[in-house]
This record gives sequence, structure tokens and C-alpha cells, in this order.
Amino acid sequence: MGKGSGRRRDRDREAIRQRIIEAAFRVLLRKGFRGTSNREIAQEAGISPGLIYWYFRNKEDLFQAVVEAKAFVLPLRRMAREMQEAPPQQFLSEVMRMGLSLYEDAALAAALRLLLPEAIHSGRIRQLLVSRAIRPGLEAITAYLAAQQAKGAVRSLDPRVGAHLFMGLLFSQAILSHLLRLRSPVPARQLFAEALEMYLHGILSPEAGEVSAEERYVA
Repeated sequence: MGKGSGRRRDRDREAIRQRIIEAAFRVLLRKGFRGTSNREIAQEAGISPGLIYWYFRNKEDLFQAVVEAKAFVLPLRRMAREMQEAPPQQFLSEVMRMGLSLYEDAALAAALRLLLPEAIHSGRIRQLLVSRAIRPGLEAITAYLAAQQAKGAVRSLDPRVGAHLFMGLLFSQAILSHLLRLRSPVPARQLFAEALEMYLHGILSPEAGEVSAEERYVA
């Protein structure tokens, strides 16, 4: 068998795998994780139920693939590697743009409304979301901040804390808007731009002067 036929076979397999992932995402949006069966996913994808097990061990394995495909973890990790030498303003602006595109995606907003409540009540789903979507993103931001800190571009702080604060800005806006239905007072693009500016420079004006950490937290 030639290399060409082998490449076609690989492409066909990947196409089927992606079709299953997209079908699973649509069914999950309608029925949630617990209400979704592999039989329903197979019907949505137009394949036999048994074929799913050629690509995924079980429903949890398929759910992990859906989370990875729909979250911005994989492009974020790639961006963190490729832009490791880029200044913080440039890199974090790109991450914010990526977050904004997800924030404005109606299907992903629906998924957030559906899956976050399930994750609160189900340790299994929470573990899947954290391990496949949240922790890898935090690790990517942490690695970038640590590299920039070593170059003197980022002030002295625990890069893990910096990553948590930055990702918190992204996730909190999605939760406020899509889960709690609290409308932003400004367009989403302006909201994310202001969030980035606040993260980079804080909220105090230059006239406010510097305050030490001890003074800041005195009761």
C-alpha cells in the first residue's frame, strides 16, 4: 500500500473523528452530559454506535475530546510557545482576542450555561473540565509569565498567581454574561480591552502614588 493511500486513510479517520466530536457537541448542548448517550451521538453523526469505540474508549473520553476541541487550550498552548519572546502587551492582547471570539460564540455560550452547573454538582465532569480546559491554559500562561519575568519584563510575583488573575478576568466575564445573564455596560470588545488594560497597569492613576503592600492591607 502506497504512502498516498495511507495518508488518505488517515485523513478519512480524522474526518470521522471530527464528525463524532461535532455530533457529540450538538447532542451535549441539547441534553447535557448525563442525558447524552453514545447511541444518540452516533445517530447525530450518521454512523453506527460501535464505530465510536474505534475512536473513543467511552463517553468520558469523547467528552474530553469535545472540551479540547471547543476550548481555546490547544491554540493557547501553541501561541504561548510561538510568542514566548513577544512582549506581554502583545501576547496577552492576542489571548484576549481569542477569549473574545469564544465569548461571542453563541454555541459555546450555550455549552457554558449547560455544563458549568453540571460541573458544580458532578466531581467527574468538574475534573474533566479542569484537567482538559482550565489547568492546561493556566500552565501555558504561567510558563509565558515566568519566561518574561526572567527577562525582566514582568515584575516580581508568583507567575502562577499572575496566570490565575488573568484567566479569572476571562472566565468571570463569560460567567457573568452567559451564566448569570448580567449584561455588560459596554460592548464586549471594549470590556475585554479594559480588562487587559487593568491587568497590565492596575486601576490607580499616577497621581494616586505608590502604596506598599503593608499599607494596602492594613485594616
